[in-house]
Amino acid sequence: MTIHKKEAPAHGIYHLSSGTGSQTYHELTDAISQAGGMLKPMFLPSLGGPFSSTVNWVANRRGAAGYGASLLKVFWPYLDWNTVFDNSRVVAELGEAPAKFSTYAYPLLRFSRDNKFRYPAKPWPSDASAEKIAVSGRIGA
Repeated sequence: MTIHKKEAPAHGIYHLSSGTGSQTYHELTDAISQAGGMLKPMFLPSLGGPFSSTVNWVANRRGAAGYGASLLKVFWPYLDWNTVFDNSRVVAELGEAPAKFSTYAYPLLRFSRDNKFRYPAKPWPSDASAEKIAVSGRIGA
């Protein structure tokens, strides 16, 4: 938001990631399991290839399983390849590194599950004037 509100940001594109400070998949799943009081996950890297092949096969099917697998097909490489995006632009612009994902991952997971993975948006008030809201920052002002 800080960069978005700037009159003249230094760059047109920023990667809002943790950059070289990114946590590994192992670190994230350990933090989430600990925060949720769950057992530590077991990793079997040798199953990565068969898992990827299965995901690709299921992604070509119809229904919820195919949809879920197609999402995994998109995100699996980021986990498997340990992809890191350069966030030096956003760090330089803000003067600080972003919070580690593990600090808010479990609360985000709980929020998502509690709301059935839908954002509980509220409709725009029909009697509210956009100008009043923009000026005051409050509904009903």
